[in-house]
Amino acid sequence: MSAIEYRRRASLSHEGEAVWRAHPDKLEYFGPSGALISTLRYRNVRRIRLDFSPAREQDTRFIMEVTGLRSRRLIANTHLAEGGRLEDRSEAFFPFVRQVASGVWKENPNAEFVAGEPPAIYWLLLGINTAVFLALMALTLSLPVLPQNAPLAALLKASLIVFSLGLMLSWAIHARPRRLRSRRDLEHVLSARSD
Repeated sequence: MSAIEYRRRASLSHEGEAVWRAHPDKLEYFGPSGALISTLRYRNVRRIRLDFSPAREQDTRFIMEVTGLRSRRLIANTHLAEGGRLEDRSEAFFPFVRQVASGVWKENPNAEFVAGEPPAIYWLLLGINTAVFLALMALTLSLPVLPQNAPLAALLKASLIVFSLGLMLSWAIHARPRRLRSRRDLEHVLSARSD
């Protein structure tokens, strides 16, 4: 099996694209100059975390966090193109993730595969989202309604509450921390964001 390359420019401070090369037994990182910066052998990987992690102006951002014995690398599917424009490179990123995961499963069966937010962050965000949803619901229900438009107002209020609840539940389900026990679980996480 040959190596799969993934190229990206992470920020404006970088002169060019860095290259991540996933071999069957190791992950290499080359700087924009082409110099090898680091090599992580899959047998030393302790944990891989996958997460759909949208950020400001990066609504399709998906990350892979690879934790080794003494290192932690965060690799995203977004690329900073010329002029500061963000580019989604999922087409190249997802095969790269599959190659890394396959190599780690083969070289270190004891490595932990997880998806979603880190537990502490997830529970904090879930608490904040729940509080915001309840405040929005209370505000929506407390808005005055004139008798002549009561049916329309009730429909609009209910629609806003149901829509907001749907968004919150969708986030809570997809961002929840969970173990990936098989390649099927990995494919499920990737397919949810690569369609």
